[in-house]
Amino acid sequence: MSRKTEEIQKSISRLEQLQVRLSKGCDNPSELSLLSENLKSEIENLKLWVSMLYKYNGTSRSNAKVAASRENGKKGGRPPKFVTDLKRQKAALEALLEDLHSQEISSPFDEDGRIYDERQKAQSQLSDVEEKLSRLEKEGQ
Repeated sequence: MSRKTEEIQKSISRLEQLQVRLSKGCDNPSELSLLSENLKSEIENLKLWVSMLYKYNGTSRSNAKVAASRENGKKGGRPPKFVTDLKRQKAALEALLEDLHSQEISSPFDEDGRIYDERQKAQSQLSDVEEKLSRLEKEGQ
């Protein structure tokens, strides 16, 4: 077990002891103040050790992590933000079109024109997004 893990366990143990002492209650305000300060100190200590553990684990380089990184690199790595945004926009427009289609089926006759216009606009936007994505894919090849 690593030192960080041991320190975290010790800190949790001390917090549990403080909890027991607090649950028994105390009449002396100075003792209560001391318990409160100890509690605050232990919480800060625990936060410190946990953050150090997370930092250490985040910077580790395991064989699996290296292999995964190589595989992602073969695929071209992480796509640019604007490509991801275009894909999200495409998914949102497809969902909107599906919703408008179901509304069109169940709507009263007087709303058909409004729904039709919204559907045409969304279909046009979807075509533009698909065209941009297609162009980007061809440039990437």
